Amino acid sequence: MTWKESDEILWVDALRNDSTEAFDALYRVYFPSVYANICRLVREPSAAQDIVQEVFIRLWEKRAQLKPGQTAGNWLFVVSYNRSVSWLRKDLREKLQIEGLETLPDLPDQAGFDHTSLQLDMLEKAIEQLPPQRKKVFLLCKVQGRTYAEAASELQISHYTVKEHIQKASQFIREYVRLQPEWQALALGAPLLTHLLG
Repeated sequence: MTWKESDEILWVDALRNDSTEAFDALYRVYFPSVYANICRLVREPSAAQDIVQEVFIRLWEKRAQLKPGQTAGNWLFVVSYNRSVSWLRKDLREKLQIEGLETLPDLPDQAGFDHTSLQLDMLEKAIEQLPPQRKKVFLLCKVQGRTYAEAASELQISHYTVKEHIQKASQFIREYVRLQPEWQALALGAPLLTHLLG
């Protein structure tokens, strides 16, 4: 399914007004890339299926909190990352208990997406400062899950140019968030960046 950012902004605005058609459109567009991101983290397809459904349920529940004029990709990425990390922590704790080992020390709980808003704000601020073409390339490849070849074809630029945009965008975002005291306070800041920018 091919779509433009302007289409998605309309879907998000409609979703904020309780449109199930807009939700279905966003689900169709983002399910493959969100599911792939979750699979890369949890490495268990059945768990990934459960998590991706939870993420989209959460999208519907939190639809009124979405920002008008914004796309849904960043929100979905952060929430799916947080949910995956919560699952990994729970799974590790259960395995340690089964093996009779000491459980993990208490860590900041991500199950309620406590830090989602802060992480999302930081990422959005950094991405918004990218030059327009670099921003398009970064969102296509890192948020929407397109390959470099697909992004190159869609934007009518070379594969090398896509790669260069990704490298420069990643470097800028990494440096931007490194300088933010709010980001440094997040226990999962570094892994999230590694996953997004790696």
